Amino acid sequence: IAKALSQYLKKGDIISLQGELGSGKTTFIKGILKGLKYEYNVTSPTFTLVNEYDAEIKVIHIDFYREPNIDRWYNIGFQDYLNPDNIVLIEWGNLLPLLLPEDTIHIFFKHIDINKRRIYSNYENFCD
Repeated sequence: IAKALSQYLKKGDIISLQGELGSGKTTFIKGILKGLKYEYNVTSPTFTLVNEYDAEIKVIHIDFYREPNIDRWYNIGFQDYLNPDNIVLIEWGNLLPLLLPEDTIHIFFKHIDINKRRIYSNYENFCD
């Protein structure tokens, strides 16, 4: 799903991925990067906070989970990542909604069972 979805992404897109622990957010991001022809290891930036990937389009992978302090995000240059040359993928974006621009696309992940997830978005025209 994520690999197919990557073909609709464009520079400047900001996507917040929200869901329970282990619901597939990082795996989804791996699929997006695979679709953007990134062939290297993709890891969650849970402890590093930000990973950058030079794919067909530069991808910034951010994780809000371990850093709830908005001032720290401003100090590390969060706003600089939100530029029209990047695709920005934010895990746990719901934890710091004040940092997200109004046009952020939200993708939600919900456990259905051990091998099944429900993935949905607030953005009706995401794949138009």
